[in-house]
Amino acid sequence: MTNNLKNCPVCQVPSKLKCTACKNVVYCSKEHQKTHWKKHKLECKCFEIATDAVLGRHLKATRDIKEGEVILSDKALVCGPKVASVPLCLGCNKQLQVKPHEKNFYKCKKCTWPLCGEFCELNPNHKAECELMSGKKFVCKIDVNKIDETKKESAYCVILPLRCLLLRERNPEGYKKLLELEDHLEERIETPLYHVLKANLLTFVKTILGYSDLDEKEVLKIAAILDTNSFEVRQNNVKVRALFPQASMFSHDCTSNARHYFDDDMNITFIAKTKILKGDVISISYTQPLKSTIMRREHLKQAKCFDCCCKRCSDPTEFNTFIGSPNCIKCNAGKIVSSNPLDNSAPWNCNSCGHSITAKLINYGNRSIQEEIENLDKFSPKALEEFIIKFENMLHPTNTHVLEVKYALTQLYGNIEGFYNNDLNNAAVQRKYDLCNELIEIANQFDPGLSLFRGNLLIELQEVMVIKARRDFESGLDTKDNTKDKLDHAMEILKEAMKILIFEPDMKTILEQKTRLLTEEIL
Repeated sequence: MTNNLKNCPVCQVPSKLKCTACKNVVYCSKEHQKTHWKKHKLECKCFEIATDAVLGRHLKATRDIKEGEVILSDKALVCGPKVASVPLCLGCNKQLQVKPHEKNFYKCKKCTWPLCGEFCELNPNHKAECELMSGKKFVCKIDVNKIDETKKESAYCVILPLRCLLLRERNPEGYKKLLELEDHLEERIETPLYHVLKANLLTFVKTILGYSDLDEKEVLKIAAILDTNSFEVRQNNVKVRALFPQASMFSHDCTSNARHYFDDDMNITFIAKTKILKGDVISISYTQPLKSTIMRREHLKQAKCFDCCCKRCSDPTEFNTFIGSPNCIKCNAGKIVSSNPLDNSAPWNCNSCGHSITAKLINYGNRSIQEEIENLDKFSPKALEEFIIKFENMLHPTNTHVLEVKYALTQLYGNIEGFYNNDLNNAAVQRKYDLCNELIEIANQFDPGLSLFRGNLLIELQEVMVIKARRDFESGLDTKDNTKDKLDHAMEILKEAMKILIFEPDMKTILEQKTRLLTEEIL
């Protein structure tokens, strides 16, 4: 900052009216604040870009940031299909559906790639690549798969890297920003995926499209940049990945203090999940909160090419939840805990009897149990409850696998045929109520504040609270006044959920309807 923080930058008069966004500049009046805005908006932010040996480039708060406050908004530099994708439109990005009385997808008249229809042929997302591919007489062979309409097509692996390459002429400054992002190519180059990309992507770019003079390493570097920095966008029948240059500065923490959401134009916005103090690193999470340390670190190493050393990963008990620990089958009293959670190969020992097993065996057990969960009927509460009973001696109530199944149950009870709220017996209502409260306690530790995880649980909790209150009153177990107090509490829970979920696509109408119905019940 070049401004004297005690004087108005327009007239240099000592002033006290702070910029409400960054709080780093003061003005003598709102008029001078408006006058200075054109210059100040370029530096008006609540963070700075810092660098260290562990995190690399990252964002650090330059002032206290309130819960829910917007930290940064960014526009996608490029967006498009994932490396393997179900058939989707290269214009609007929506998943393709065969039109009635048609046998195949609509194909672009110029480049032959599947699209929604003729109106998407001129979509800006598709126009430049269409001209290039049609000029090279490329023919796309993606057709409807009548046996499996959700089959993923590997041919889509070429689209997003191609869109990046097209920036060289169309947006040189954007292309320069792209190449400045971290790629981890050296770690990725010998993986199976990159062996495939060497064959498919390089052949497509250099031979089919005629970029014969293009350095092979630059093409693979682009693919690696996308894998390292892209965000997955899921909304409105769209499932693509997008690159946001500024957003790539956010570092990871398994207990993060910020999260993001997308608007209808696929712009990304980051908000503070919790209060962030001046000097704190601003972080988001690249993993799922219910996964154990060894599972999270393995995923981060494979997908993002770094070893997480955050506070949660460094704690062998994961804040005394023992999420990654199975019960000790030797003494039946302790839990098996890693001797060094920052070393994925370190031995595991019982915290009661000292019985030791290898990390290899822990990983094998996790994979076996995860495979069993994946084979369960995800729409059968009975199957999920039976899983918990089956493993109750091996897995304690807050083990990662048990928590995953419990979370699935909170989403099934009250939301599927045969188990809608009015269909649930009192035992099932109480079960859902207990599960929601148990998981909210876990969320408060690992994904606190305005997290989607907490928001989804709060929505389910308030619904089951209303059902419990209504049934207790109707059966004579509770008074009218107590029932009103319970419904008022449910309204507070709903308001908290609204703070979290209001940013999510299609949620505003649903939340408003829930609020109206609960208000009517309270009155």
